[in-house]
Amino acid sequence: MLIGTEYVLIDNAARADSLAEMLAPVGLAVAKPLPEQIAWDKMQPTRAAAIDFAQLDNFVSAFQGAGFSELILALKSNSAWASRAYGQLVHPDPAPKPEFVDDYEAWISAVVERYDGDGDDDMPGLGRPVRYYEIGSEFSSYEPEPVDEYLAMLERAYSAAHRSFAGAIVTHAAFLTTLAFASRPEPEQYETAFEAVPDTTHGLADIRRVLDRPDLFDVLNVHALGDPYEIEDITAWLRYEMAQRSYAKPIIVSDTATTPFIAWGPASVCDRDPRQMGRVVPPAVEADRCRLAAYFSSLLADDDATVRWVQSFAARDLVYKVVVAADQDIQLLNTAFTEDLLLLKLPFAQAGAGNSPWAGLVDVARQERRAAYYALQQLAGHLADYDAITRVAYDDEGVRVYQVSQNEQRSWIAWYDPGDLVLPGDAVPQTEIRLDVSLPTITTEELITQAEQTQPVVSVLQTDDGIAKLVLTSAPLFITPDQGR
Repeated sequence: MLIGTEYVLIDNAARADSLAEMLAPVGLAVAKPLPEQIAWDKMQPTRAAAIDFAQLDNFVSAFQGAGFSELILALKSNSAWASRAYGQLVHPDPAPKPEFVDDYEAWISAVVERYDGDGDDDMPGLGRPVRYYEIGSEFSSYEPEPVDEYLAMLERAYSAAHRSFAGAIVTHAAFLTTLAFASRPEPEQYETAFEAVPDTTHGLADIRRVLDRPDLFDVLNVHALGDPYEIEDITAWLRYEMAQRSYAKPIIVSDTATTPFIAWGPASVCDRDPRQMGRVVPPAVEADRCRLAAYFSSLLADDDATVRWVQSFAARDLVYKVVVAADQDIQLLNTAFTEDLLLLKLPFAQAGAGNSPWAGLVDVARQERRAAYYALQQLAGHLADYDAITRVAYDDEGVRVYQVSQNEQRSWIAWYDPGDLVLPGDAVPQTEIRLDVSLPTITTEELITQAEQTQPVVSVLQTDDGIAKLVLTSAPLFITPDQGR
């Protein structure tokens, strides 16, 4: 699985360069810029204007130079001069007007051609082709046009991209499914389950219209904005839908977010009508709302201990998502976010995006690397060149043990998550397990989760005839053969 990061701000070239340099040691394969900064009218402000590739060129150059082997570009059709309905803040219908469809297709073609690596009209100094392209950034209120208009746009974009570069990997705008799978629905319950998705712009019927057109995309694309385990249900649903249509395509997760607890509305209050507050996201439940309001109020007040706690939580949550996705044979997953979402950390936002605004890997201005940075670097090292990841079954569903196969060697990643909300000051759940490693000794390495920690705690354990006794907590544990024995 390709592991990446998002959303890279590219409007300041020097800052983007610095960010690429900071992220290079993590060992990621993929980077994705903030889509709004490469929207159509940002690159071509008028119909007569030449396409401005400067910011995108700098991003491609900086991140390829930093060792990123794949880049993913979400191409949004937003255009003050070409969209059917365009506003300063909200774009009610970003699809191109009929008289500008050819211009839209030409823009898509020009972007793909510039980064295809064929030597014809390429970006100077291009290191390798850019293969991944999203047409729109999310099939929700971010892509609000009627599904017929979106499909017509997708058809033109898919054709243009593949004419420019046969090796392009084109995908539809990502499906938003968060909360649809909170109750672990069966296929016959999918239609009802999707009514729980907070953004109702495109329901399951519209999503199925897109799924009906596999000729218009090369991979399926989703966003995973809830708890890590929804990825299991999302992939099961997508494979069910594909089987109903007699095709099979790879799945990517182009955007993730740290499990928010509350999102899509105010999280720092608990005394309003539920319709005026954010949606509760597992593992949180409605009864947790006032505890969460106090927690988010502390974050908004920039309480140091609470900020450090959420940064530690983000490190664990990120690793959970990557490992679960790898077990589900996801082709690509972007981890979120490269930096904090600064505006959403301000009091006026009322923590409406939950934990995510505080979950950045780095702070560029301070040249600060967070716990999630080192956790992701640690995880990438353990997954280098892996062949397969398979979950090991335990009676307790909260026990998460994954066997990693790598060059005929076995290792394991394990943690304990019984599904309860844990906030600062709460007791951390733990359990003891027995794991058959068939080795006399093993090395255990704890995930880096603490501020200013750059190296993991490592221990060597004796087994009992190849059976390791391990205490698991919420912090993932890497278990490898003891190289000294």
